[in-house]
Amino acid sequence: MEGIIISLAIFIFLAHLFSVMFVKTRIPEVLPLMLLGIIIGPVLNIVNPSDFGMVDQVFTRILLIVILFESGLGIRISHIRNTWAQGTRLTLISFILTMALIMLLAKLVLGLNWAYSLILGCILADNSFAVIIPLLSKLNISKKIRTTLLVETTMNGVLSIVGAITMLHMAKMDAFAPSMVVAKILYSFLVSLIVGTAAAIFWTTVLNKVRKLENSIFLTLAFVLVVYSICETMGSDGAIGAFVFGIVAGNIKVIRKMSGFKFIERFTMHVKSKAFNEVEKSFFGEIVFVLRTFFFVYIGIAIQITSAYSMLCGLLFTIAIFIIRIPIANYSLDKQVNRLDTAVASAMVPKGLITAVLASLIAQSGIAGGQILQDIIYSAILFSIIFATIISFCIEKGYGEHAINFFFKRHIPLEEDTSQSPKPPPSPQSTQLNQTIILK
Repeated sequence: MEGIIISLAIFIFLAHLFSVMFVKTRIPEVLPLMLLGIIIGPVLNIVNPSDFGMVDQVFTRILLIVILFESGLGIRISHIRNTWAQGTRLTLISFILTMALIMLLAKLVLGLNWAYSLILGCILADNSFAVIIPLLSKLNISKKIRTTLLVETTMNGVLSIVGAITMLHMAKMDAFAPSMVVAKILYSFLVSLIVGTAAAIFWTTVLNKVRKLENSIFLTLAFVLVVYSICETMGSDGAIGAFVFGIVAGNIKVIRKMSGFKFIERFTMHVKSKAFNEVEKSFFGEIVFVLRTFFFVYIGIAIQITSAYSMLCGLLFTIAIFIIRIPIANYSLDKQVNRLDTAVASAMVPKGLITAVLASLIAQSGIAGGQILQDIIYSAILFSIIFATIISFCIEKGYGEHAINFFFKRHIPLEEDTSQSPKPPPSPQSTQLNQTIILK
C-alpha cells in the first residue's frame, strides 16, 4: 500500500517536472508520462492493468466528463467568430476523410466488419487539444491559424465521442444502419444541447449563493455529474451534455445577447461576464491535470509492446493519418494562409486523452476484439505524439523548407503574408498555463 501511495506522489511531481521541461525540450509532457508507464508496466512488470479492476471503468467515465466540462469553460465564442467558417470546413473534411481512410485500412488490414472499422475510424479521427496547444505555443504562427486549430480540435472531440459511442451501442446490438446512426447523433446533440444549456443557466444563477457554502467548489463538479446522469437517462450522451454545460456557463454573457437567447437575460442578469472566477477555473484545471497524469501513465502500462502486430498496426494508421492530412490542410485552408501556418496545421494531428478514453470504453464494452483495438489505438497515440513533436520541431528550426514549398505552393509564402503579424512565443509561465487547458 505504501508503495502505491508514494508512486502516485512521484507521478504528480514528475508531471509538473515534465511540464517545465517542455519549455526547453518541446516534448509534450504526456509523452514521458506514457514512457514512464511503459517502463513500470510491460518492461519491468511492476504494475499490471488488471490491478486496477473496476476502478478503471469508473475513472475513465469521470475523466471524460471533467475534461469536456473544463474544456467547454475554456472556449470563448467571441474569439472564434472570425475563424468559424474555416475551422468548421477543416474539421468536417479532416474528420470525414481520416475516418474513411482508417475505416478502409481497418477493413483490409484487420479484417474487421464495417461497424467496428467505423468505430476505429471515429476514434482515430480525433486530435488532441492537450498535445496541440503546447506545441503551438512554441511556434511563431499567426493568431488566426491558432484559433482555427482550436475550433477544429474542439469540434473533432465532439464528433469522435458522439460517433464512437453511438456506433459502439449499435455494434453491441448487432444493428448497424446509417439512418439510425444519423438519428442517434442528432438526438444526442439536441438533448445534450437542451439539458446542458438549461443546467448552465440554472447553475450560474444560483452560483453566488452556492459559493457561501463551505467547500463549495466541488459542488460544481457534482452538478456536472448530475447533468451527465440526466442526459444518459434520456438516452443521450452525458459527456456532450457536460461539454455544452461548460460552454454555456463560460460564455453566458455573450450568449444572452445573441439573437434568440435574449430571453435568458432576466434569469442571468446578476451573473458576471465570467460565471466562474479564476480560483474556480484554476481548481478545475488542477483536477484535470492530476487525472490526466494518472491516465497517461495508465496508457503506458496498458500498451502491449510485446505485441508486434498491435504496434505495427498503430504505426501504419499513424503514418496514413499524417499523409492524408497534407492534402486536407492544403485544400481546406484559405489560400491567404501562408505556407508555414499550413505546414503547422498539417502536422497537428496527434492523438490524446479523448482517443485514449474512447479506446478504454471499447475494451470495457465486451465486444469481440475490443482489447486488440485498444492496444492498436494506444500504439497510435504514442506514435502520433512522437511524429507531431518531431515535425513541429523541424518546422520551428526551418528544416524541410523545400518540402513545405512543394506541398503547399497554392498558399502564399511567409514573407508575402502581410495580413497578420505572427504571434511571438509566450513566456514560460503562459506556456505552463496553456498546458492545463484540456479538451482532447
